[in-house]
Amino acid sequence: MASHSNHQSKSRKSTRDTTQTPQWLFAALNSQYHYVLDAAATNKSALCERFYTPRNNALKKDWSADISLFLDAPNSTPAAWLNPPYSKILPWVDKVIEQQHKGVLTTLLVPRDNRTEWWPASSASKIIDIVGYYEQLGTYKSGPKKGQQKQKWRSGGIRFIDSKTCKELPAELNKPMCIIEFNPHQIGQPCQYATIAKNVLMALGQQALNQQTN
Repeated sequence: MASHSNHQSKSRKSTRDTTQTPQWLFAALNSQYHYVLDAAATNKSALCERFYTPRNNALKKDWSADISLFLDAPNSTPAAWLNPPYSKILPWVDKVIEQQHKGVLTTLLVPRDNRTEWWPASSASKIIDIVGYYEQLGTYKSGPKKGQQKQKWRSGGIRFIDSKTCKELPAELNKPMCIIEFNPHQIGQPCQYATIAKNVLMALGQQALNQQTN
């Protein structure tokens, strides 16, 4: 049985709502969605050229009006990246739904917690769980398993980046994570469910980062 302490956050309260998404994770998703806005950032943590900070309050902005000025093609669908403050997710989900009806596609990176008031299964287009995987470690050289593959289970958890030190936090977030997509072209359609292994995302992200440096 899990004790209460198994679920307590190990991150500092002072920076918990301002941690940065790991570069590999953002790069993996950006390669698919091509974001033009980071809707909840700080000057240090922003992952897009255009971003909102607490000072210019994304919850009071019309994202569709702001980012439509920067689209490459007039009829393209603008995409926003959102890793919201986890202490209060509901107003962000409400804002995303508002902007979905104005033509903005947003993806949220949030804890996979369908017990909560903010959980948006009735409005989301797609929910993708980030899951663990087996890492292959070669083969056994001797013993009863000789010749068989060694493998080790790796968690699908995410270690975020400390907003003050810019270093990866020592512990993963204490909840499973998911990506929730709000597509303006799929309003009213049933929500789709999928999974993606963390190592697949890591590989996609590393490939995207390598392409940026070449």
